[in-house]
Amino acid sequence: MPIDNTDTPLSSYSSCQELLDAHLAELQKRFGMASWIITRLRNEELTVLRARDDYYGLTQGKPLQWEKSDCARMTEPGASCIATNAQLHPCYRLAPINADLTIGAFICLPLMDRDNQLFGTLCALDPEPQNPALERALPALQHEARLISFLLANALRDAQQQRVSIFVEHPDRCEETGLPGQQGWKDIQAQEQQHCRDFGVESSVLYLQAPDNSDSLMIADSLAALLREQDSVAHLGNNHFRVLLADTDASKAEKVIHRIRDALNAKQLLVRIKRQTLSPCPETAI
Repeated sequence: MPIDNTDTPLSSYSSCQELLDAHLAELQKRFGMASWIITRLRNEELTVLRARDDYYGLTQGKPLQWEKSDCARMTEPGASCIATNAQLHPCYRLAPINADLTIGAFICLPLMDRDNQLFGTLCALDPEPQNPALERALPALQHEARLISFLLANALRDAQQQRVSIFVEHPDRCEETGLPGQQGWKDIQAQEQQHCRDFGVESSVLYLQAPDNSDSLMIADSLAALLREQDSVAHLGNNHFRVLLADTDASKAEKVIHRIRDALNAKQLLVRIKRQTLSPCPETAI
């Protein structure tokens, strides 16, 4: 007999983040634990990407120092992915993060990227020890970690395409250079800030200003030749340019700044350049 779904239509997820939130809610429902989080590891720091937390106050963008965390203990010989009583496991009991958080039970599974490199972690924490039977859930939790890894890898690929699309297709264009204009830049920057929050990336924005009598089109062409496909450049008028260096931290951005200056100086184009960071985690790491 067919099922009638006319009165209770199935709703779809509108984003990867909404689907990840649903995963965390289901994990908490099935396996308990006060907090479930998905993190991104970059530069020896974990950033919380998604969280379902009833106790610790862990929210999106919260930074956690990798070396202080229980997650770092996960890679040590003999460490278990599930510690139903964390204080009975020396590698977890001695973790520096215990000075900041009360951890009675802990789950941590690695999340891998497309190159099978460590992307981050799927973690659960609780202030109280849990039933030892929870350890039998390891195969199911490993399956969830692989599924979340796949979802994040595809979402990152989609984000890359979104960067290209908004730069190429945005209707607001500067008539002089053909680049995105004021509104185009606002939308490009807003989209990248969301990517930083969603995926734990750090990007850089460059502010370029050239004298009024400089050749705007020559500057625009020079910048386009120096940037990657995922980067964007906009012209706000009066030789004020903005450059988005996607997924680029401060040290990498400084190298790009030097290349831009050298290339423009060679063409007798003098510009002033300032840099701003778009970051997923403005808070101090614990």
